[in-house]
Amino acid sequence: SGTGIAALINGTTDICQSSRSMKDEEKTQLADKNGTLPVETVVAQDGLAIYLHESNGVTELSLAQLRGVYTGAITNWKALGGTDAPITVYGRENNSGTYVYFKDHVLGSADFAAAVQTLPGTSAVVNAVSKDPNGIGYGGAAYATGVRDCAVRKDDASPAVLPTAENVNSGAYPIARPLFYYTAKAPAGAIKEFIDYVLSPDGQKLVTEVGYFPAR
Repeated sequence: SGTGIAALINGTTDICQSSRSMKDEEKTQLADKNGTLPVETVVAQDGLAIYLHESNGVTELSLAQLRGVYTGAITNWKALGGTDAPITVYGRENNSGTYVYFKDHVLGSADFAAAVQTLPGTSAVVNAVSKDPNGIGYGGAAYATGVRDCAVRKDDASPAVLPTAENVNSGAYPIARPLFYYTAKAPAGAIKEFIDYVLSPDGQKLVTEVGYFPAR
């Protein structure tokens, strides 16, 4: 996301994808360079999944527990109802929109613990967790192959839910998010044709086939 938005600001791409909203300072940079404000198009919905190893006995976590794990306050699975074993924590690099979303919406903008292992891409996070019985990671719902999704509770009074289409669309899943395309100005020509296709029934069918959820 950060790489794509930077390319849009620099004028080296006509369209970029992002799993987070553009920041105000990024919009200002684009306006200063281009004389226009960016145009945002929601093309899909995503449930930010929490990945666990398939052998992990923990089935649900609250946002507060996730915050504890990723800030370093909770370091053993026993504190979460699991086995007595250290938690291996995997995350994304800081130019990732998923990193930014997780930091803002799960950590409450607190810093990640130094022990979090930063990996270059969600596929790498899934691969690491799939091989590590004590691992935990996060990323888009479409990537959860060879790992198990953990149900997430907004708070102690809320039910734990999985990132299914029903729960994402209803708002029941507490860390769902839109996925965006950004253009530097109103889409036209081939760019508009492409975005129109993505939002068409055929395009939205592909969104579902790869594991995301249709745009609302």
